[in-house]
Amino acid sequence: MRQGKLTRLKNHLVPHSRNPNWLGPDIQHPLIQMLENRQTDLRDSVEFPSGPGYDDIRLISSDRIVFNFHRWPLMYMSPVFRDMFEIGNPGGGVGGGSDNNSQSVTLSEDSGTLSLILQFIDPKKENPPLDFTILPKFLEAGRKYQIDETNEWVTRWLNGSGPMATSAKFNTQQAIELLEAGTTFDVPRLSQLALRVLIRAPSHELFVPGLTGSKLFGHLMKLRTERIDWFRRALTGFLSDKSAVNLRYVGNTTVRILDRSYRDDGAYRNLCIAILNIMHAVSLEPSHAFCMRSWSNDLDSIDYPAEVQNKKKALQENCQSLELELPILP
Repeated sequence: MRQGKLTRLKNHLVPHSRNPNWLGPDIQHPLIQMLENRQTDLRDSVEFPSGPGYDDIRLISSDRIVFNFHRWPLMYMSPVFRDMFEIGNPGGGVGGGSDNNSQSVTLSEDSGTLSLILQFIDPKKENPPLDFTILPKFLEAGRKYQIDETNEWVTRWLNGSGPMATSAKFNTQQAIELLEAGTTFDVPRLSQLALRVLIRAPSHELFVPGLTGSKLFGHLMKLRTERIDWFRRALTGFLSDKSAVNLRYVGNTTVRILDRSYRDDGAYRNLCIAILNIMHAVSLEPSHAFCMRSWSNDLDSIDYPAEVQNKKKALQENCQSLELELPILP
């Protein structure tokens, strides 16, 4: 019977393990202790515990979760797994190595990614809903193991998920990762969802290497400029009833108002200054939420007429509708 790696290591490092007459002290090499501990920190996954039909192969994730699976679906869906198993060395190096058991394979994917891949492959399970936080790793694993259907599945899910995908919320960093995944793995809908978030993100969160190096960064800047211009036009409309009012932007912060009512009407003067401040705010973060937050800070304490309130309501509705639209790709 072939000896396991741990047994062979003991025979090499510990003299009394191969000499029954050894009378010296019981030596425990630190490397052996480390490997023994590593073999006992494994936990079965919830989705694929050990059981009939799922005990042919043990896939171990990078965070030490064991997925009990059958090799044949893996071989059918992935030429990488097929080559690995046909060679007869399950730990032959796809993302890791083998454990002491010859039927175990250690992979570089974490348990969340591996679980999603296996649920997609397993014919007995329905395809689970995709998690945007795992999606880039899922697409990367699909390419790594040459499972071509993963891209098709993601595209169908995004196109068919309706309001869920449309209203999906994720932060700027997640959007940057999704944009990179969409361009790298050719999933246009994913790029659109990411761009929709990045268009309205704070400016200081955008100039990071993961985004500025993207092929779509220039297009993103163009879309943000268009969104800022939209806000400026909409906000200028609050003052359009004063025909003599002339707004001039100097570094997004200066306004010139040539109207006697500006000097004589304190409420109108405060309105003009507040609108200017909001324009400056949305030039840094062109989003509905930030616009309304700036409005509350600058205008809610002002006694402005009912028509201004009506225009504010229209602005909110138009802005919310605009932010639900998926941007056009170049």
